[in-house]
Amino acid sequence: MTAKTVTTAVVLLTLVPFVLSCSKPQGVSLWERHCEACHDGKTILDGRVVADKEQIKRKYKTLEEFANACTKSPECMNIVKHEEGLLLKVGSEIGLAPAVKK
Repeated sequence: MTAKTVTTAVVLLTLVPFVLSCSKPQGVSLWERHCEACHDGKTILDGRVVADKEQIKRKYKTLEEFANACTKSPECMNIVKHEEGLLLKVGSEIGLAPAVKK
C-alpha cells in the first residue's frame, strides 16, 4: 500500500461517523424539525398568529381531517400542501388519531 492509499483510508474512516450522524437527527420528530418553529402560538403571518400544536389538536379530531384540511387550504404551506403522507406523520406525532372505521 502506498502512503496516499493509507492516508485516504484514514480520512474516509474518520469521516464515516460524521457522515452517519448527519443523515438523520436522532430523537427529533418531523414536527420539531419542520413545524414547531413557526407553529409556536407566537409567530404572526399575514396579520394572524399561526396555530400552535395544542390549537391544531383541538381543531382537528383525526389525522385524515387534519391532512385533508391542509391539502385543500390556501393557507397551508405550499411545500407540504401536496404531501399527504408527511401531513399524516406529523399529525400522528402531535397526537391526532386515525379516523375510526365503521
